Amino acid sequence: MPDENTTKTKPPAPAEIDLSAEIVATLEAPIGQTVRCVRVYGDNYRCNWWGQEAPRDIGKPIVSGFEATELRVRRSRFLKVRKTSDGLQIQDATSRLPVIPRPK
Repeated sequence: MPDENTTKTKPPAPAEIDLSAEIVATLEAPIGQTVRCVRVYGDNYRCNWWGQEAPRDIGKPIVSGFEATELRVRRSRFLKVRKTSDGLQIQDATSRLPVIPRPK
């Protein structure tokens, strides 16, 4: 039987920590849009900017109230994110350009 004093749990590795909530708080979203972010694996995340669908052509009737409030993904990015002593280091996983965080 293992002794309780010898059994230690090691802290999670940086890539095992889910930073989704911190990323959402850091990324800028245009007025009327919401950012949602999920961890895909390791330090890779998918972030979507959700907003209302663009208005339909004038003269076309809206079939139901649901269509008037339906949200759509307006922008989507795969990001590589690492937490450092300076804060989150965010890079677009495709272009490798830094993503500009929201000003504090």
